[in-house]
Amino acid sequence: MKATGFEYRHQTLLHLLLVGLAVATYLANPDDVVWALVRGHYNRAILERMVFGAGAAMLLGSAVLETWASAYDARWAKRLARVLLALGVGQLLPLPGLIVLLAGDTILIVRLYIREGADPPARIVAGSWGRAFRAASSKWGLAVSMIVFAWTLQDKVAENGATVTLMVWLILNLPNLRAMS
Repeated sequence: MKATGFEYRHQTLLHLLLVGLAVATYLANPDDVVWALVRGHYNRAILERMVFGAGAAMLLGSAVLETWASAYDARWAKRLARVLLALGVGQLLPLPGLIVLLAGDTILIVRLYIREGADPPARIVAGSWGRAFRAASSKWGLAVSMIVFAWTLQDKVAENGATVTLMVWLILNLPNLRAMS
């Protein structure tokens, strides 16, 4: 089933709503997936750093891929970048939040892909690198936040990093939000 015109035009908003819903699962379950898995293990901090480090690598990969995909107008790569984003951010969520984010994003991505059909070959769009970095600024910010969080394991680092990232992304993209679909 392909995405509606509303879903296509407002896919960024729908993704942000999914993230908000996933984060809201903290109200019912305050333990993130990683903490639930490593709690009680004698090497807990090392295991957390390894898993969150892998999450940081996923977010960094998402940022690189999203930037390239935006510059070259490669929609398939944008979809893959969103999956990497969900996997990386999902580590910071409780299990129900991870499920909501992965399932919701997967459904949205598949519906959008069906609507768009097969992408034409990637091609660079003149003057698009600035737009590409602006569009991917949230992924770059989250990648940096996750790298610092993986090092420090301080929840406030992740929370403040995500807040600053969202604010910077909004400032950079609010005028063009409708055109970013």
